[in-house]
Amino acid sequence: MLVRDYMMHDVVTIEPEARLSDALNIMRAHNVHRLPVVEDNLLVGIVSEKDLLYALPSVDRPISWVEASAQAAALPVRQVMQHGVVTVCPDCPIELAAATMTDHKIGVLPVVSPPESHTLVGIITETDIFRLFVEMLGSRAPGVRASLEIDNRKGALASLFNRIVEAGGGVTTVSSFPTTSPHRLRIILKVADVDQDTMRSLLKSEETVIDLREIQGAR
Repeated sequence: MLVRDYMMHDVVTIEPEARLSDALNIMRAHNVHRLPVVEDNLLVGIVSEKDLLYALPSVDRPISWVEASAQAAALPVRQVMQHGVVTVCPDCPIELAAATMTDHKIGVLPVVSPPESHTLVGIITETDIFRLFVEMLGSRAPGVRASLEIDNRKGALASLFNRIVEAGGGVTTVSSFPTTSPHRLRIILKVADVDQDTMRSLLKSEETVIDLREIQGAR
């Protein structure tokens, strides 16, 4: 899975000489909180709702969008935008993009291609990552959800899968996570066509149940 498969291609942007009031209005109209700043088709910065509100004169009470827009009318985006934007390329693995967001404590990555050109081709946000997370865990699919700890050795997972298939079931999603022990592995399975009791009966003593439940599927 690559960034290009989950990024948004139609990016709402703004120019550096635009007024902050324009940025505020664009954010409100498109229900976004950040705008890449583009000049001559090249990414030169990014501006967030927080950046804009910090740039406004301080007041002792909350201000409305109308008041904020009026106070920001004369200031250019260039004056408050963030430089040195952290970016990602379309061919970047999605997990690397997620790690980059976590490492830099940011919620959005402009996508540029080629990387050295700073040409903006898309944007990927934390919401896109969460959407992928939902898909990976099969949150919307009905079935038995099994959270287990198993031995971290060759063949352990294959053995469990074989037992599920022999019982008439099928594994629709699987995710694995490390534990405090290098000899054990935490897995989360979504299994179709078996019920909770059948799934429990298929487990061996070394396969520890953390959580086992039937999921109807989410909308």
